[in-house]
Amino acid sequence: MGTVAFALAVLVASVIPVSRVASGGGGGSGAGWPGIGAVGALPFEVGLTDPFHLVGYAVLTVLASRAIGRGRRGLLLAAAGAVAFGLGIELVQAPIPWRSFAWRDAAVNAVGAAIGSAALVAAGGIGSGDETDPDEASRTRRSQ
Repeated sequence: MGTVAFALAVLVASVIPVSRVASGGGGGSGAGWPGIGAVGALPFEVGLTDPFHLVGYAVLTVLASRAIGRGRRGLLLAAAGAVAFGLGIELVQAPIPWRSFAWRDAAVNAVGAAIGSAALVAAGGIGSGDETDPDEASRTRRSQ
């Protein structure tokens, strides 16, 4: 239920109107935002919403993985689902006048899903087996 609630929050946040300055539009130099001018020193552009995309899709992947199961297959399904959800949101945004479709945002969403996956693996949340549900695997072993 937490995964669905979080995904719904991401969807709502993705379709509500935002100002051009807050979304990173209008100049791209970070004018008017204290400390943002240093972003231009990076070898790639970082939009003001990129951290939200990264964290949001990392969290979505972790939540979905916990709901699906902690095995490698569950993690792969969770990450693929998060990436597909992000692409779907971009498609939903395409016809909305105050939003737009952006391949870049879809790519940042995918990077966020990868970060969430890596965090789960690093934290030991993914076992070495290919089980998607440890409780189900335990029941299967007992019944054999």
